[in-house]
Amino acid sequence: MLRHITFFLLLCIGGNTDAQVLIDSVIAVVNTDAITRSELENEFRIAAIMGKPRAEAPTSVEKRAVLETIINRKFVLQESDRIGIVVAERDGEVAGKITEIRTRYASMADFQSVLQHFRLETEILKMWVYEQLIYDEFFRRKFFNAVNSAEVEKLAKSHYDMNSAEFVVPPTVTFNSLLIVVPADTSEAEDQNMVDLVQQLSAHLQQGKTFEAVRKTYETQLTLRFLVSTVETDTPLGNIVTELKTSERSQPITVAEGYQIVERIRHNPAYQKAYSEVSEEITDRIRQAEAEKAFKTWLTRQKEEKTWHILDDELTRTENEVK
Repeated sequence: MLRHITFFLLLCIGGNTDAQVLIDSVIAVVNTDAITRSELENEFRIAAIMGKPRAEAPTSVEKRAVLETIINRKFVLQESDRIGIVVAERDGEVAGKITEIRTRYASMADFQSVLQHFRLETEILKMWVYEQLIYDEFFRRKFFNAVNSAEVEKLAKSHYDMNSAEFVVPPTVTFNSLLIVVPADTSEAEDQNMVDLVQQLSAHLQQGKTFEAVRKTYETQLTLRFLVSTVETDTPLGNIVTELKTSERSQPITVAEGYQIVERIRHNPAYQKAYSEVSEEITDRIRQAEAEKAFKTWLTRQKEEKTWHILDDELTRTENEVK
């Protein structure tokens, strides 16, 4: 088997008569589609941009596992092309997914900085996103939608009956919360003034003034956020609120943003969800599992019947390690 195939791209730089030669090796072939080393490297870069921790030097086993993902995607894209699966309004769908990724970052500048740091071009990311959309649409049409609905409903009811404890909602507590935000860059004198104001505000609440009245009094001096929340009782904040009597206010609690004062509204006991409340969730879960089994069988058959090769010695040697 031919182990090393390389191709050359001549990249002209400006008006310079010199040219830079970029060498990219083909590490695998799926039917007639080549998979290059840069595709493998881009997969790691994209994973890092999506928030997955990235090793400086991925191991051979990690590379082979990611290569398997790319190979599987190639089979899906080829079959999707054969049967005519496309994504309607491609540009809008891709733009929406890119926006979802970008919102992981504080600003567009931060997002662009990360792309630059990982040496990833926006067009590469867009193409990857589009391929994922095709992949998901193929899975949905060919496998997810093909699962027998009547059989799934039977399995779902059986699962609920046998695992009813899974659908018990734990006890919770509902409360009013006033968050007092303390800027990170305040001076020592400003910090002391803030502490004094918070104590004054807390004293007014303890005297029976409403949250709304206190907020109006102090909103020009402090950054205040009021909301009604519900948390499980078996959490640090839930424990604090649960220990309060109904309508009782806590003393200021130190939190990451500054201070928080809470007032217990009510305790909500644990309860068992009815099957009608969770049937859709269970059926979707079972349908997904059945579809994934059928998809795995399909991929196995593709690899048995179609032509594909891994050409890189290092990645071939790890074959048994990733099975």
